[in-house]
Amino acid sequence: MTAIHLDIQDKAEALAGVCRRFGVARLELFGSACTDQFDAGRSDIDFLVEFLPNTDLGPWLSRLSELKAALGRLYGRPVDLVMSSALRDPWFSREAAKTRTTVYDASQEPKIAS
Repeated sequence: MTAIHLDIQDKAEALAGVCRRFGVARLELFGSACTDQFDAGRSDIDFLVEFLPNTDLGPWLSRLSELKAALGRLYGRPVDLVMSSALRDPWFSREAAKTRTTVYDASQEPKIAS
């Protein structure tokens, strides 16, 4: 079981808002922010992202870079944002799996009755 660094947990509500705004289906944290190796003064934050079906990613995946910038502003540090499709690489998939932790899941959002 991995632990999410306190800097990440403290902004869970704001993170959910960013994810909703950009059409994120699932956002997972991995790497040092899930370990005791995280250095609040130097570490970047690594995320895996999966967008909702039919989300328009824009020309040249501009939505991905806009989401990356929004996450960087939210946490005040560099962010690495990788699409979950990158997990096709066996080495990367194995390394990410060691610390991978879900921080946002759109399917868990409260539904509003119409």
